[in-house]
Amino acid sequence: MADIFISYSTSDEGAAQFIHRNLVAEGISAFLASASLQPGQQWSPEVLMALRNSDCVLFLASKVACSSPWVQQELGFAIGAKKKLIPIIWNIKPTELPGWVAGYQALDLANHSAEQVRAEVAAIAATIKANKRVTLLVAGFALAALFMK
Repeated sequence: MADIFISYSTSDEGAAQFIHRNLVAEGISAFLASASLQPGQQWSPEVLMALRNSDCVLFLASKVACSSPWVQQELGFAIGAKKKLIPIIWNIKPTELPGWVAGYQALDLANHSAEQVRAEVAAIAATIKANKRVTLLVAGFALAALFMK
């Protein structure tokens, strides 16, 4: 199960690979179709399963991605499943996000250096790690409560 599902257009492969590499370097399990799928795997069911099992969706919201039917399907599923959704923009303004995602606070990476992007990715990773620790603590308390009965 991946902590993060990266939704992107193949036109943004370089940016997606960069973010994926940095998330993995931070100890986060991230699903990126081009890096996560093995030769011979069926693309659509694997992507859907990874999306279903992830906790968070990073939407690389470029001009091309915002008009991609595949990306729109992924985001529709993410919103319907109440996944944490983080739009990441760099070549559009927040006001240019599609209506169905405009209500989510975007991370604007326009004019950021590679090092600044790494820092932003590290901050996202830290938040995910903190949320996982809280989830594990709650699960631990619940399990302890069951055994104390």
